[in-house]
Amino acid sequence: MKKLLFVVNNFNIGGPQKSLLALLDNINYEVFDVSLISLEPEGTLIKHLNSNVKIIQIDELFTSFTLPSKNIIYYFKIMLKNKKYSAAFDFLLVLFKYLIGKNMNPERQRFWKKHSKELPKITENFHASFGVSSGLSTYFIVDCVESEKKYHWVRGDYSRTSIDKNVDCHYFGKVDGSLSVSKECSNIFQNIFPFMKDRMEVFYNVLPIKFYERTATGTNDIEEGRTIKLLTVTRLDPDKGLDMAVDACEALIKKGIKFKWYILGDGKFRKEVEKIIKEKNLQEHIILIGFKLNTFEYIKRCNIFVHPSRSEGKSNAVDEALYLKKPIVITNYTTVKEQITDNVDGFICEMNGNAIADKIQYVLDDMESINEKLRTNTTYNFDKDPTDFFMNLL
Repeated sequence: MKKLLFVVNNFNIGGPQKSLLALLDNINYEVFDVSLISLEPEGTLIKHLNSNVKIIQIDELFTSFTLPSKNIIYYFKIMLKNKKYSAAFDFLLVLFKYLIGKNMNPERQRFWKKHSKELPKITENFHASFGVSSGLSTYFIVDCVESEKKYHWVRGDYSRTSIDKNVDCHYFGKVDGSLSVSKECSNIFQNIFPFMKDRMEVFYNVLPIKFYERTATGTNDIEEGRTIKLLTVTRLDPDKGLDMAVDACEALIKKGIKFKWYILGDGKFRKEVEKIIKEKNLQEHIILIGFKLNTFEYIKRCNIFVHPSRSEGKSNAVDEALYLKKPIVITNYTTVKEQITDNVDGFICEMNGNAIADKIQYVLDDMESINEKLRTNTTYNFDKDPTDFFMNLL
């Protein structure tokens, strides 16, 4: 039996985590002995893991070296308790930089690279290990895991990241290869790191269909009735185009269209989004629902799925809307055409509010025939057995 280790930065609600959850529901446990490490303890989705997965609990010292944004004082004390005085001093320097507005992600990278030699190795050996969340999860398998093969995982458009590429380059040079969620993300990644050419494998996201079946409870958050129901599933982040959604909302109101636009998700940008909605008096039209485990139940109840993003790897939420054969209005970000064929299984528009509104109106004007076309055109298999793919990586 082959031993695999998957490492995530955390196991809270998110696209990479749900994709991994689905992968681990579909992999063959007669072939693989699977373990999971979460660099942050607990996590919303841990209790939903396949029962065949062994969860490896790591010492809190590992977590403290990721410089978590929560429980800062607690993890600082963990460093002191373990006599990691140099690391603790640098932790304070990083905290000071954070307080004066510095981006924490590059600081975390540089801190880990400088101090990772102070961490012990995980005692168990593996045939292959995977840094599922990229970033620190990849650094962890390079520095702290003994395995015959080690793989990074490209989750999005690397060119849009605000991180220290020199630190990444140091670690990517030490892995055996990388998985990527899409061909376009793979191409972008190889252009930045040419030495990764011929070491990339595309592995499309697996949808957590079994998980959604287990957790189906119904939802009352989306109103019944004849009002048009638009839905966006996203992290509340400036890169996800919610400002364009607000502009599109205003344009739809001017067109006289009656609708409710539900936004499923949460994030650090929530207060800013709430402020914009209030300033523009759109509270009756845009409803922020927050994070929900079972996004399927919400997508099923919408009329049109709208994805106004500026950047994606390969969106899980869009895959879910495709699976459920919903009309999709989506912006023309770099990787979109690998996921959506315009006027076949979705409708691609320019990256601005008026273009989004115009495309929504286009779909509404021909909804019946579009729904019929989608029932015929959308046939992609999202619930696949990944066993052969992972065997070929060994």
